Amino acid sequence: MRLIFALIIFLFSVASYGQGNGLYAFVGKNNKYGFIDKYGNVKVKPDYLHVTDFNDGLCFVSKEVTNKGRKWICIDTIGNFVFDISDNFPETGFSEGFARISSFTEQWFVNKKGTRVFNKTWQDGQGNFKNGVAFVSDKKFTDFYPIDVHGNRLENSVYTRIEVNSKLADHPLSHKDALIKFQQDNLWGFKNLKGDIVIQPKFYVVDKFENGLCGVRIHYAPFVTINDYYLDALINTKGQVVNEIPMHCYLGFQGDLIVYYGGFHFSGGVFYLDKNGKRVTPKE
Repeated sequence: MRLIFALIIFLFSVASYGQGNGLYAFVGKNNKYGFIDKYGNVKVKPDYLHVTDFNDGLCFVSKEVTNKGRKWICIDTIGNFVFDISDNFPETGFSEGFARISSFTEQWFVNKKGTRVFNKTWQDGQGNFKNGVAFVSDKKFTDFYPIDVHGNRLENSVYTRIEVNSKLADHPLSHKDALIKFQQDNLWGFKNLKGDIVIQPKFYVVDKFENGLCGVRIHYAPFVTINDYYLDALINTKGQVVNEIPMHCYLGFQGDLIVYYGGFHFSGGVFYLDKNGKRVTPKE
Protein backbone atom coordinates (compact mmCIF):
# COMPACT_ATOMS: atom_id res chain seq x y z
CA MET A 1 0.00 0.00 0.00
CA ARG A 2 2.88 2.34 0.83
CA LEU A 3 4.40 1.69 -2.59
CA ILE A 4 1.14 2.43 -4.39
CA PHE A 5 0.52 5.58 -2.37
CA ALA A 6 4.02 6.90 -2.96
CA LEU A 7 3.82 6.21 -6.69
CA ILE A 8 0.49 7.99 -6.99
CA ILE A 9 1.78 11.08 -5.22
CA PHE A 10 5.03 11.09 -7.15
CA LEU A 11 3.43 10.47 -10.53
CA PHE A 12 1.06 13.36 -9.94
CA SER A 13 3.96 15.66 -9.18
CA VAL A 14 5.85 14.45 -12.25
CA ALA A 15 2.82 14.91 -14.46
CA SER A 16 2.22 18.33 -13.03
CA TYR A 17 5.67 19.84 -13.11
CA GLY A 18 8.38 19.36 -15.69
CA GLN A 19 9.82 22.83 -15.17
CA GLY A 20 12.74 24.15 -13.20
CA ASN A 21 15.95 26.09 -13.89
CA GLY A 22 14.20 27.43 -16.98
CA LEU A 23 13.76 23.96 -18.49
CA TYR A 24 10.48 22.32 -19.47
CA ALA A 25 9.75 18.68 -20.15
CA PHE A 26 8.52 17.76 -23.63
CA VAL A 27 7.76 14.58 -25.52
CA GLY A 28 9.92 14.09 -28.59
CA LYS A 29 9.07 12.40 -31.86
CA ASN A 30 10.33 9.16 -30.33
CA ASN A 31 7.70 9.47 -27.54
CA LYS A 32 10.41 9.95 -24.92
CA TYR A 33 10.98 12.93 -22.64
CA GLY A 34 13.57 15.65 -22.93
CA PHE A 35 13.74 19.32 -21.93
CA ILE A 36 13.37 22.59 -23.79
CA ASP A 37 13.93 26.20 -22.75
CA LYS A 38 11.17 28.82 -22.83
CA TYR A 39 11.87 29.46 -26.53
CA GLY A 40 11.41 25.82 -27.49
CA ASN A 41 15.12 25.08 -27.96
CA VAL A 42 16.02 21.52 -26.99
CA LYS A 43 18.50 21.56 -24.10
CA VAL A 44 18.29 17.90 -23.07
CA LYS A 45 17.57 15.36 -25.81
CA PRO A 46 14.43 13.22 -25.44
CA ASP A 47 16.05 10.03 -24.18
CA TYR A 48 13.97 9.27 -21.09
CA LEU A 49 10.88 7.22 -20.32
CA HIS A 50 10.09 9.28 -17.22
CA VAL A 51 11.33 12.58 -15.82
CA THR A 52 10.84 14.75 -12.74
CA ASP A 53 11.50 18.48 -12.73
CA PHE A 54 14.79 20.36 -12.56
CA ASN A 55 15.66 22.04 -9.27
CA ASP A 56 19.03 23.25 -8.03
CA GLY A 57 20.36 22.36 -11.48
CA LEU A 58 19.55 18.65 -11.15
CA CYS A 59 16.76 16.31 -12.21
CA PHE A 60 15.84 12.67 -11.64
CA VAL A 61 15.11 10.74 -14.85
CA SER A 62 14.58 7.14 -15.86
CA LYS A 63 15.59 5.28 -19.03
CA GLU A 64 14.56 1.80 -17.97
CA VAL A 65 12.04 -0.18 -15.98
CA THR A 66 13.12 -3.15 -13.85
CA ASN A 67 11.17 -5.73 -11.91
CA LYS A 68 11.58 -3.44 -8.89
CA GLY A 69 10.24 -0.39 -10.69
CA ARG A 70 11.90 2.47 -12.52
CA LYS A 71 15.67 2.83 -12.53
CA TRP A 72 16.31 6.46 -11.57
CA ILE A 73 19.45 8.48 -12.21
CA CYS A 74 20.26 12.14 -11.68
CA ILE A 75 21.32 14.44 -14.55
CA ASP A 76 22.37 18.08 -14.86
CA THR A 77 20.88 20.78 -17.10
CA ILE A 78 22.76 19.62 -20.21
CA GLY A 79 21.89 15.97 -19.71
CA ASN A 80 25.13 14.78 -18.13
CA PHE A 81 24.93 11.87 -15.68
CA VAL A 82 25.63 12.96 -12.09
CA PHE A 83 24.77 9.93 -9.92
CA ASP A 84 22.26 7.09 -9.61
CA ILE A 85 20.17 5.98 -6.64
CA SER A 86 20.29 2.24 -7.33
CA ASP A 87 16.84 0.65 -6.89
CA ASN A 88 15.58 3.47 -4.71
CA PHE A 89 12.94 6.10 -5.36
CA PRO A 90 13.26 9.92 -5.43
CA GLU A 91 10.57 11.17 -3.06
CA THR A 92 11.47 14.78 -3.90
CA GLY A 93 13.64 16.74 -6.25
CA PHE A 94 16.43 18.95 -4.95
CA SER A 95 15.74 21.97 -2.80
CA GLU A 96 18.36 23.99 -0.94
CA GLY A 97 20.93 21.33 -1.84
CA PHE A 98 19.08 18.23 -0.62
CA ALA A 99 16.72 15.60 -2.03
CA ARG A 100 14.78 12.96 -0.08
CA ILE A 101 15.22 9.35 -1.24
CA SER A 102 13.18 6.27 -0.30
CA SER A 103 13.71 2.53 -0.33
CA PHE A 104 9.96 2.24 0.50
CA THR A 105 10.90 0.99 3.97
CA GLU A 106 12.96 4.02 5.03
CA GLN A 107 13.91 7.46 3.79
CA TRP A 108 17.03 9.63 3.87
CA PHE A 109 18.50 12.75 2.30
CA VAL A 110 21.29 13.05 -0.26
CA ASN A 111 23.34 16.06 -1.31
CA LYS A 112 23.95 17.17 -4.88
CA LYS A 113 26.72 14.60 -5.30
CA GLY A 114 24.32 11.80 -4.35
CA THR A 115 25.99 11.22 -0.98
CA ARG A 116 23.82 10.36 2.03
CA VAL A 117 23.83 13.07 4.67
CA PHE A 118 22.82 13.44 8.34
CA ASN A 119 23.63 9.77 9.09
CA LYS A 120 19.93 9.22 9.85
CA THR A 121 16.87 7.63 8.26
CA TRP A 122 13.15 8.19 8.77
CA GLN A 123 9.93 6.38 7.94
CA ASP A 124 8.31 9.28 6.09
CA GLY A 125 8.67 12.90 5.07
CA GLN A 126 6.63 15.76 3.70
CA GLY A 127 7.84 18.24 1.11
CA ASN A 128 11.29 19.64 0.44
CA PHE A 129 13.68 21.73 2.45
CA LYS A 130 12.42 25.29 2.62
CA ASN A 131 14.15 28.13 4.44
CA GLY A 132 16.48 25.59 6.03
CA VAL A 133 13.71 23.36 7.39
CA ALA A 134 12.29 20.00 6.27
CA PHE A 135 9.59 17.81 7.84
CA VAL A 136 10.16 14.12 8.56
CA SER A 137 8.54 11.43 10.68
CA ASP A 138 9.44 8.27 12.55
CA LYS A 139 6.01 6.92 11.58
CA LYS A 140 4.28 6.53 8.25
CA PHE A 141 1.79 9.17 7.13
CA THR A 142 1.67 11.21 10.37
CA ASP A 143 3.52 12.84 13.28
CA PHE A 144 5.85 15.00 11.18
CA TYR A 145 8.40 17.23 12.86
CA PRO A 146 10.93 19.79 11.55
CA ILE A 147 14.66 19.23 11.12
CA ASP A 148 17.43 21.64 10.16
CA VAL A 149 20.08 21.32 7.44
CA HIS A 150 22.18 19.18 9.78
CA GLY A 151 19.38 16.69 10.37
CA ASN A 152 18.73 17.90 13.92
CA ARG A 153 15.18 17.91 15.26
CA LEU A 154 14.03 21.48 15.93
CA GLU A 155 11.03 20.96 18.22
CA ASN A 156 9.10 18.27 20.05
CA SER A 157 5.72 19.06 18.48
CA VAL A 158 4.36 16.83 15.69
CA TYR A 159 2.06 17.74 12.82
CA THR A 160 -0.29 16.14 10.29
CA ARG A 161 0.34 16.41 6.54
CA ILE A 162 -2.29 19.14 6.30
CA GLU A 163 -0.64 21.13 9.07
CA VAL A 164 2.77 20.75 7.42
CA ASN A 165 1.41 21.94 4.09
CA SER A 166 -0.08 24.96 5.82
CA LYS A 167 3.26 25.78 7.43
CA LEU A 168 5.12 25.43 4.13
CA ALA A 169 2.61 27.41 2.07
CA ASP A 170 3.31 30.93 0.90
CA HIS A 171 0.56 33.47 1.41
CA PRO A 172 1.76 36.63 -0.28
CA LEU A 173 -0.96 38.92 -1.59
CA SER A 174 1.48 40.16 -4.11
CA HIS A 175 0.85 43.39 -5.97
CA LYS A 176 -1.24 46.48 -5.32
CA ASP A 177 -3.02 45.85 -8.61
CA ALA A 178 -3.85 42.24 -7.68
CA LEU A 179 -7.19 41.00 -8.99
CA ILE A 180 -9.45 38.91 -6.78
CA LYS A 181 -12.07 36.62 -8.28
CA PHE A 182 -15.72 36.81 -7.22
CA GLN A 183 -18.88 34.97 -8.24
CA GLN A 184 -22.24 36.41 -9.19
CA ASP A 185 -25.19 34.48 -10.65
CA ASN A 186 -22.94 31.43 -11.13
CA LEU A 187 -20.46 33.40 -13.23
CA TRP A 188 -17.02 34.66 -12.26
CA GLY A 189 -15.36 38.02 -12.58
CA PHE A 190 -12.62 40.02 -10.82
CA LYS A 191 -12.39 42.90 -8.39
CA ASN A 192 -9.39 44.94 -7.34
CA LEU A 193 -8.24 45.22 -3.71
CA LYS A 194 -10.59 48.17 -3.19
CA GLY A 195 -13.56 45.99 -4.10
CA ASP A 196 -14.22 47.69 -7.45
CA ILE A 197 -15.33 45.42 -10.29
CA VAL A 198 -12.57 45.35 -12.90
CA ILE A 199 -13.80 42.41 -15.01
CA GLN A 200 -17.51 41.71 -15.15
CA PRO A 201 -18.65 38.20 -14.10
CA LYS A 202 -19.01 36.38 -17.41
CA PHE A 203 -16.83 33.27 -17.10
CA TYR A 204 -17.90 29.79 -16.02
CA VAL A 205 -14.55 29.02 -14.40
CA VAL A 206 -11.56 31.26 -13.63
CA ASP A 207 -8.09 30.50 -12.35
CA LYS A 208 -5.81 33.29 -11.04
CA PHE A 209 -3.85 36.07 -12.70
CA GLU A 210 -0.15 35.52 -13.21
CA ASN A 211 2.06 37.64 -15.45
CA GLY A 212 -1.02 39.54 -16.59
CA LEU A 213 -2.86 36.44 -17.85
CA CYS A 214 -5.54 34.20 -16.41
CA GLY A 215 -6.99 30.91 -17.61
CA VAL A 216 -10.80 30.89 -17.84
CA ARG A 217 -13.65 28.86 -19.26
CA ILE A 218 -15.79 30.92 -21.61
CA HIS A 219 -17.99 28.07 -22.90
CA TYR A 220 -20.46 26.22 -20.73
CA ALA A 221 -19.53 22.59 -20.06
CA PRO A 222 -22.48 20.48 -18.83
CA PHE A 223 -20.19 17.68 -17.61
CA VAL A 224 -16.98 17.79 -15.61
CA THR A 225 -14.49 15.01 -16.24
CA ILE A 226 -12.76 13.49 -13.23
CA ASN A 227 -9.01 14.22 -13.11
CA ASP A 228 -9.32 17.21 -15.40
CA TYR A 229 -9.14 20.97 -14.85
CA TYR A 230 -10.37 22.18 -18.19
CA LEU A 231 -10.13 25.80 -19.35
CA ASP A 232 -10.62 27.09 -22.87
CA ALA A 233 -9.21 30.62 -23.03
CA LEU A 234 -6.71 33.11 -21.64
CA ILE A 235 -7.72 36.66 -20.72
CA ASN A 236 -5.71 39.76 -19.88
CA THR A 237 -6.28 42.12 -16.95
CA LYS A 238 -8.92 43.99 -18.98
CA GLY A 239 -10.94 40.80 -19.42
CA GLN A 240 -10.10 40.54 -23.11
CA VAL A 241 -9.54 37.08 -24.61
CA VAL A 242 -5.96 36.85 -25.88
CA ASN A 243 -6.12 33.18 -26.89
CA GLU A 244 -9.07 30.80 -27.15
CA ILE A 245 -7.58 27.32 -26.86
CA PRO A 246 -8.65 24.04 -25.17
CA MET A 247 -6.42 23.39 -22.16
CA HIS A 248 -6.82 20.19 -20.14
CA CYS A 249 -5.24 19.74 -16.70
CA TYR A 250 -4.38 23.44 -16.68
CA LEU A 251 -1.44 24.22 -14.37
CA GLY A 252 -0.91 27.92 -14.96
CA PHE A 253 2.57 29.41 -15.07
CA GLN A 254 5.40 27.10 -14.14
CA GLY A 255 8.27 29.54 -14.45
CA ASP A 256 8.01 31.53 -17.68
CA LEU A 257 5.50 29.28 -19.46
CA ILE A 258 1.91 28.20 -18.94
CA VAL A 259 1.60 24.42 -18.77
CA TYR A 260 -1.42 22.34 -19.83
CA TYR A 261 -2.19 18.95 -21.37
CA GLY A 262 -3.94 17.72 -24.48
CA GLY A 263 -6.37 15.45 -22.62
CA PHE A 264 -7.80 14.68 -19.22
CA HIS A 265 -5.77 12.91 -16.51
CA PHE A 266 -2.52 14.38 -17.92
CA SER A 267 -2.93 12.61 -21.24
CA GLY A 268 -2.52 13.86 -24.79
CA GLY A 269 0.94 15.37 -24.30
CA VAL A 270 2.15 18.45 -22.45
CA PHE A 271 1.91 21.90 -24.07
CA TYR A 272 3.22 25.36 -23.29
CA LEU A 273 2.15 28.98 -23.82
CA ASP A 274 4.41 31.99 -23.34
CA LYS A 275 3.62 35.24 -21.52
CA ASN A 276 1.82 36.51 -24.62
CA GLY A 277 -0.42 33.45 -24.69
CA LYS A 278 1.29 31.99 -27.77
CA ARG A 279 2.22 28.32 -28.22
CA VAL A 280 5.84 27.33 -27.66
CA THR A 281 6.80 24.39 -29.87
CA PRO A 282 9.91 22.24 -29.35
CA LYS A 283 12.46 22.85 -32.12
CA GLU A 284 13.78 19.33 -32.68
